[in-house]
Amino acid sequence: MQEKPKNYKRIRKEDMEIPGNSLAVKVVNGNIELALKTFKRKIKDSGKMEEVKARKEYLKPSAIKRKQKADAIRAEYRRRQFEN
Repeated sequence: MQEKPKNYKRIRKEDMEIPGNSLAVKVVNGNIELALKTFKRKIKDSGKMEEVKARKEYLKPSAIKRKQKADAIRAEYRRRQFEN
């Protein structure tokens, strides 16, 4: 196990945030792994990656509705399977 330096300060989420930019992350004490982990979490929670994937190709509104209906039917089927 690594030993912590004497002047070690625990890094908090507030230390890594940049005011005014919700998706930006500041690297604190050279800890790039923690900054990358936080950045990936922010991107996932904001839904930006899903939006980028959805915009790769154009889907007609009827195709979108058809997919949503199929997803709803699948989810309902799974929900009923787990009830029993």
